[in-house]
Amino acid sequence: MRTLALLHALHENPGLTLHRVGEGVKVLPAVPEEARPVLAHFKPALLQALEDGERVEASRLLSSPFRLLALLAHALGVEAPLVLTLYGKEGEPPRRYPVPPENIALHLRRAELDLTPPRRLHLAAVDGRWTVDLVAGWEGVLEVGVGDTALLLLSPEEGLRGYLQAAARALLPPEKLNIWRRGKAPFTARG
Repeated sequence: MRTLALLHALHENPGLTLHRVGEGVKVLPAVPEEARPVLAHFKPALLQALEDGERVEASRLLSSPFRLLALLAHALGVEAPLVLTLYGKEGEPPRRYPVPPENIALHLRRAELDLTPPRRLHLAAVDGRWTVDLVAGWEGVLEVGVGDTALLLLSPEEGLRGYLQAAARALLPPEKLNIWRRGKAPFTARG
């Protein structure tokens, strides 16, 4: 199941509260039928993105770039150390931080409390298996799968168009490009 399905399910149900209790996740109110298989599939990622006893609304997971990065990292699978790059104000040099794979959610929650919200965040597994690039004000996501590498680009609409044009110039097959825009179901670039 694609990570875009998780983003879509959370966006379509922003009032859901996810409550981690031990090794379980309670969803309040009851999980809508259409979101049930998606949330069940991504239960391990949701468990890792929440601390025991923590309650978080779906809308909060999507609106906090640091919380969203933690969730996406776990949804993509964490098997190697990570590097977080933060882009502050225009003209400032990017700042890079190692992120320990065993404490991603805690590390990123602390970063959210201690740092000014950046205009762009980039989180990558050092083994090259996946990268998430999140631009403030994102409206949609382009998911690119090439070989064993996954790339998630969360961007405003203008940036999505630019990424799609670059992918076409790189001669990537359309079936390798999956797109999700807020309020719409995920789809493959070919249709």
